[in-house]
Amino acid sequence: MFMRSQAPDIVVVMEPSVSGDNADNFICRSGFDHSYQVEATGLSGGIWVLWNDSVVLDVVVVSNQFIHASCSEAGSSKHFFITFVYASPNASRRSGV
Repeated sequence: MFMRSQAPDIVVVMEPSVSGDNADNFICRSGFDHSYQVEATGLSGGIWVLWNDSVVLDVVVVSNQFIHASCSEAGSSKHFFITFVYASPNASRRSGV
């Protein structure tokens, strides 16, 4: 409902609880032009970034807990960096964040 009414150009899904072909099918049906995925491990973790052509997003650094990217509006020379973080609830696994 939110995506239909607001029509965002970037959407981030944290801990999607699906991976592999199920994730690929969902992303293909989402209507976004581009995507980048950090696969979930079982039912935990995972980050999906979905975006439209109106946004230029270049992934710079990736780990199993974050995606760091350079972002700008298409046709604009101004850009910014953005980091999408999924921090594990397990304290020992968060040490890399």
